Amino acid sequence: MSNQKHFPTALLTQSTTEKLLYFDKYTMAHPRLEEAFNFLKLAVSNSSESRIIFIYGPTGVGKTTLRLLIEKWLVESNLPQLEIDPGCLPFASVEAVVQKSGIFNSKDHIKRCLFALNEPLIEHKIDYGTRGIYRNNSGQIVIEPKVIETDLGWALEQALKHRKPKIFFIDEAHHMLMVASGRKLTDLPEAIKSLANRTGVVHGLVGTYELLTLHDVGDQLSRRSVYLHFPRYHADIEQDREVFQSVVWGFQLRMPLQQEPDLVSHWDYCYERSLGCVGILKNWFQNALFDAINEGSDSVELKHLERRALSVAQCRNILKKIKEGENNQAQIDGQVQQLRAELGLPIKSALIDNDIKQVEIQPQQSNSTLRKVQSKVGQPLPKRRQVGT
Repeated sequence: MSNQKHFPTALLTQSTTEKLLYFDKYTMAHPRLEEAFNFLKLAVSNSSESRIIFIYGPTGVGKTTLRLLIEKWLVESNLPQLEIDPGCLPFASVEAVVQKSGIFNSKDHIKRCLFALNEPLIEHKIDYGTRGIYRNNSGQIVIEPKVIETDLGWALEQALKHRKPKIFFIDEAHHMLMVASGRKLTDLPEAIKSLANRTGVVHGLVGTYELLTLHDVGDQLSRRSVYLHFPRYHADIEQDREVFQSVVWGFQLRMPLQQEPDLVSHWDYCYERSLGCVGILKNWFQNALFDAINEGSDSVELKHLERRALSVAQCRNILKKIKEGENNQAQIDGQVQQLRAELGLPIKSALIDNDIKQVEIQPQQSNSTLRKVQSKVGQPLPKRRQVGT
């Protein structure tokens, strides 16, 4: 390992908080993230009638990082417009929250959307002369159960038209599927589609593979939707394995420690407990880094990783969900044969043997792709990739 530092050396004398903040803010660019980022930029820039974007993949794969990168890009690319019209927003984001009852509450969600749009004049959009809507002593909006959702929906529509975000992200969007009995699963997605059409605002629904439940719910929703699959890395695919090793090495280089850790030598253990998901991997490394710094260690060692790793039971539970989602994705992609047959087109022989490996987003073969690891494990040759610039 080289003695060269790949982080500001001043960090070595700074506080634990500063060191952890540096590592937390570091984004390890990699092929999966870069391809998803470039695709999403195009989808936001030229949506046409496709104003619903489903962004889905395993938990901890890096979907939140992708969203933050797009938000950063939108701010930077819309600075001239913001100077002319400071009332507009380059983006807005909200999380779909499940109530204590385990049910998604659409009224609560619309309120969160209004707050995300920073619309303080909500009282000018709803007639507060009607009992049931008011502000409490903390200035928070209180909506009693008897208030109909259409009033809130109208307020949200006006806020979107006024603020004009390029995209409205709904994170953890799979929570919207947890509806109460008596309501159709597609009610809220259809309402979002209608809202996007009326306002012209692209909506990005970010979530797990559970979002695939909505893939075939209706021709109108399907026609006006774009699907972005953000998969994990697979250890049984050589190129994926090499990229994952380079990701591990990239993270170890950016740990602000006196001695560079040798995490790549344990790449298979890193893969085992992260399941090939870069988001899980980084959170794990962050916790191990915290422990090492607190102990006064010069480096992150295997013991720190083992202490902070997900348990076998946790990994198996997460992997089970991931496998179910990947199988669903494979089935959707496998419908190409059926579509061609229904259209009277010949079925290509290359489509006969479809398996899970064929449905993953593969890194593009270009100058920006990481070079193959030709040296022994522990000495990969990653290339610093620019994402979000």
